[in-house]
Amino acid sequence: MTVESIRPGVVVRDDHQRIGIVRQREPRPAAKWLSELEHVEQVAALPVDVAWWGVLPLDGGYVLCPEPLLLPLREATYEDFLAAVDCGNESARRSLADLFPQYVERVKASAREQS
Repeated sequence: MTVESIRPGVVVRDDHQRIGIVRQREPRPAAKWLSELEHVEQVAALPVDVAWWGVLPLDGGYVLCPEPLLLPLREATYEDFLAAVDCGNESARRSLADLFPQYVERVKASAREQS
């Protein structure tokens, strides 16, 4: 995969080695927020018009990351979806349901089969 393939629903690795699912494009964070980053020099060296993405890490949370610091790995699988749902909060689960309605249907079908 290439940087051009970063889009909602793609699994990426960020510069802190976190694996997550891209949720959506986000506005560039405020200068104060950027100045507090651990890797402020690396981010400061990027063009100001670089795309920022919101990512749902598979182990929970939500992170913002500039596109050049993301490595696209694959399209999100059902297992990726389940991992993110399991560790995500209510907002993350709603976001994942919006991104992957086909996986929600698969979960529902599995629940019906088990009952």
